Amino acid sequence: MNELPNIKEVFHKLRQGAYITHEQGVLHAALADKYEDYRSYFEPLGLNLVRHPRDFFYFHTDSAENTPPSSALPAVAVFCFILIESSANEGRPVEEYLLTDRFSIAGLPHLTLDRYKAHLKAVGVDDELSLRKLIKSMVRLGWVEYFNDDTFRFLRPFHRVFDKCAEISAAAEQEKRSVLINTEPTIDPELN
Repeated sequence: MNELPNIKEVFHKLRQGAYITHEQGVLHAALADKYEDYRSYFEPLGLNLVRHPRDFFYFHTDSAENTPPSSALPAVAVFCFILIESSANEGRPVEEYLLTDRFSIAGLPHLTLDRYKAHLKAVGVDDELSLRKLIKSMVRLGWVEYFNDDTFRFLRPFHRVFDKCAEISAAAEQEKRSVLINTEPTIDPELN
């Protein structure tokens, strides 16, 4: 167990709330090769090492459930929902498009429709500058890679956000369906 490669580097990165993805090369390879050993090593410390089905790693702790979410999360969620809706409206395969393409900040749909602008304003994103700041906050969270030409791409850990958005959409759709179901008692024509 003491022979786990790069244990200090892995622990340091993960304890900061970061993700270990293919971009971290050696660290990712070590975790992928000896995942169960690393998981067992961290477990007595109260740290749950998770291997996401999309092949990246992160710590999940029970105390994280009681920790208030980042103040950036509502804006990130609105940002994502707008991008998902816009992609779907264009007939693009949403998941493939969002998680494989590179996006220009100036070319985003977020500030093109009044409805989108209103949603963003509600979470404190008023203009292109604040939109850029939001994207850079996603860089710090390990969800986005930003390039010098003012473009970005989503990284594998963004799947967690994408999955949560899909889950929320499905729940909202189900709730909408259950609201539309006629729960009023039917009138018996024989009684009229």
